[in-house]
Amino acid sequence: MGRAGYYDAHSEYQRSVAETGAALIDRCVAATTLPDAGETYVVADYGCSTGANSIKMVSRAIAAVRERQPAIPAAALHNDVPTNDFNQLFANLVATPGSYLTLEPPVLPLASAASFFETAAPAGSIRLGTSFSAAHWLSSQPEVIVPQGFYFSEAVDYTRDALARQSARDWATFLGARSHELAPGGRLLVQMVGTTDAGQMTARRLLHAMAEIGDAMAAEGALDRGSVDRYILPVYARTAVEAEQPLRDDAWLRAAFTIDDIRVDPVPNPYLEAWRQDGDSARYAANYAAFVRGFTESNLRLHLFDDADPDTDPLVEEYFSRLEARVRSDPTADRFEDWTLTVVLARTDASQYEELPARLG
Repeated sequence: MGRAGYYDAHSEYQRSVAETGAALIDRCVAATTLPDAGETYVVADYGCSTGANSIKMVSRAIAAVRERQPAIPAAALHNDVPTNDFNQLFANLVATPGSYLTLEPPVLPLASAASFFETAAPAGSIRLGTSFSAAHWLSSQPEVIVPQGFYFSEAVDYTRDALARQSARDWATFLGARSHELAPGGRLLVQMVGTTDAGQMTARRLLHAMAEIGDAMAAEGALDRGSVDRYILPVYARTAVEAEQPLRDDAWLRAAFTIDDIRVDPVPNPYLEAWRQDGDSARYAANYAAFVRGFTESNLRLHLFDDADPDTDPLVEEYFSRLEARVRSDPTADRFEDWTLTVVLARTDASQYEELPARLG
């Protein structure tokens, strides 16, 4: 997610999304089955990044657990890929006011360095699993071409079908891994970018603008034309129907989970709301461009720019400078619009745990 601390400093939108799930955390904790005496209640956050936002949500969950049973042993498992900056994560954990480290008795912090597309915790060990603004990422860079587009929303026909299939496989794999890790009576709360039944897609305007900037830089010879033509952000904004589909079609997942809630809701843009209050287009554009850079830069460097090229850094600066200038000139045209997909699932009994490793293999 870019330079140390950069994502944390420019993820106000992700924080706004997570805050919409705060009440759901309380509801999920209240519904979970508590472990037997002496056992540990483990909260897992999947795709934690460097934790500035997720730490607050995990801390809220642990506090809710302690309200049910004040002395219960508790642990927090922070999961992300091995290349994640876990040093920054634990620095944030220490620095965040009100983090669960301040609770008594002490809460054990844990790290899981694994993709959430595979098992990331021991079987049956998690009472509450959460994931905020992460599960929309695909497991691999799509091998399709979307002419004049950087996003799945611009794909048509067989290309759109291929992206939908990849997204469906990844989502089913994510759920399969969680079914292995969640204890009977546990809950899973996932929030990710979504698409409404009416076809409103999160980030469509933004990715259209990003594609046009890439196209202009390719026309000027600053970017490789082939790289621009091939690039697509590996994110898929699912509909509620797409989120529910594997829970209906897959016999294992149908047996492993019951559906508590699946819905898509709009989340206001905090940067745009601030601009509407103060009219400061320059500040709005700078904040917006930094927000976009926070979650796209690492992928752009790998798949649009040539990260091994010494000239890449100035090209990256130029790209985001153009985005900032474009937003400053017309603050609403390329506005980021978010419709958050929320999925809340309950884990059924553990009778089929022994079947899962062979199924995933």
